[in-house]
Amino acid sequence: MASEPTPDRGLDLFGETAINVVALLKEPIGAKRTYGLHLDGFRLGEDLAAETLDGSVRLTRLRDQILANATVRGEVVLECSRCLEPYREHVTAEFSEEFRPTVDVRTGIGLDPKTPEDEDEEQYFEIDANHELDLAEALRQHLLLAIPMRPDCGESCAGPPVTDADAPGDDEPVDHRFAALSALLGEGPDDRQT
Repeated sequence: MASEPTPDRGLDLFGETAINVVALLKEPIGAKRTYGLHLDGFRLGEDLAAETLDGSVRLTRLRDQILANATVRGEVVLECSRCLEPYREHVTAEFSEEFRPTVDVRTGIGLDPKTPEDEDEEQYFEIDANHELDLAEALRQHLLLAIPMRPDCGESCAGPPVTDADAPGDDEPVDHRFAALSALLGEGPDDRQT
């Protein structure tokens, strides 16, 4: 967790996504803090992670919440949808998200961050009971949205390797990634013909 910066300068977050905002919550509406964000690795899913994330986050004190504006750039290792080989995709995520406190910073009384007006509003994030604003879930969601739906390693992608299927003496499947398909067509070494 990063410590609270002085009002005239921010601190950088190295390997962390949680920020203690107790001092910012005590300041008047419009107060701001800016942080640099640097993460070597950040898990996006079971088998997907972002690497070398760098960016900045500006927190602005609003009446009942803190607005986080962030821009983050990094890389994600994806599998090309044409050649099926891994490659590095550069991603950029920019977002503005609201974070609402769950405990009043002055009295310590628990707050219900949801108001009656929120019934039809989009989801917001919460500041925990220790007054820590954690950017992790917002960052994860926006990085996932920045990943292309059909990953493509670029214009130089040759597609799947082409081999001559009719080569004499070639009893192996054309490509090991398509071995299951070859078995369905009766062309693989595992098919049993009667």
